[in-house]
Amino acid sequence: MDIETLTRPCVRIVSPYFPGKPIAEVQRELGLKKVIKLASNENPFGASPRVLAFLRRETAEVHLYPEGASPVLRRALAELHGLSALNVVVGNGSDEVIRLLCEAFLSPEDDVITSQYGFIRFKQQAMMMGARVIEVPMADWRHDLETMARAVSSRTKMVYIASPNNPTGTYNSKEEVHDLLKALPATTLLVIDEAYYHYAVHEGDYPRQSTDLVRKFPNLVVLRTFSKAYGLAGLRIGYGVGDAELIGWLDRIRMPFNLGLLSQRAALEALKDTAWLKKGVSVVTKERDALAKALRDLGFGVVDSAANFLFAGSPCPGRVLFKRLLKSGVIIRPLDEYGLTHHVRISIGAPAENRALLAALRSALDGANP
Repeated sequence: MDIETLTRPCVRIVSPYFPGKPIAEVQRELGLKKVIKLASNENPFGASPRVLAFLRRETAEVHLYPEGASPVLRRALAELHGLSALNVVVGNGSDEVIRLLCEAFLSPEDDVITSQYGFIRFKQQAMMMGARVIEVPMADWRHDLETMARAVSSRTKMVYIASPNNPTGTYNSKEEVHDLLKALPATTLLVIDEAYYHYAVHEGDYPRQSTDLVRKFPNLVVLRTFSKAYGLAGLRIGYGVGDAELIGWLDRIRMPFNLGLLSQRAALEALKDTAWLKKGVSVVTKERDALAKALRDLGFGVVDSAANFLFAGSPCPGRVLFKRLLKSGVIIRPLDEYGLTHHVRISIGAPAENRALLAALRSALDGANP
């Protein structure tokens, strides 16, 4: 039997998402004891000590189901943003909230608009629902919001922007976002993915209070995550903020118990340790600027980043560089899935990890030709 013939047509054209290569896999394949992973934009300093102490105390209850709707966490997030708990939905990472949005609102007769190099998970999920994806070229590696607004038609159900964007690290200003919102019809949803918000919030023109705009624009959804600055990627905690009626539709199709017991409670503890959050962001920002300069000195074309990673043109094909660095126990992210065969994305590590990266790069680039 040909199983492919049983699948929905839109599933056949979707390419799988390949996350950054895991440390354990590299250790097994190459027999390495020490591996540095700079491929998945994780927090190199880990979770708050407060969170880790909490998790050590709370494991006795893992035999119990969590509260299905995460009510305590939703109230805490609502308070953080000055909204109602009805304005918040939580997910198994912000990836799940993207999936919920696509499943709730997209049909095969709909169009969605994103950027040519916007975060690829949205494109994949929209295609899964059969929607037509319109990719607007970037301008200087930034979302071209004016052109995206002009691309909107009566078929356009959703516009998606990640700001800062993965993989480019660039963002759009408060004024640009507000102009886009005003230009969109009420029947077109704008999804702003702010997974890297905490690393960009100190940029002078970054839209620091985008969650406030959901009061004025019921067609706006803002996504955040605990996977980056909070250092909880392994617990998979994300959320979306939007109009209460819109959020209600997402809740209707959300899987019960989508956020585990420990994840819900760890997120609450993470919200309380603002000092750890600020310290980690400060060190990463300082390291990011130093690493960008060092990479430029090595011949990389580094784009200014407002996230915890760098997007760079490579002196040799990204896949070649990736394979060479693996031999030194360093994992970076080639970007072939975006069609960017001569670019790489490098997460900002702890100072010692960044030094090890640079040493491995110098060795790898000695033979720069593939």
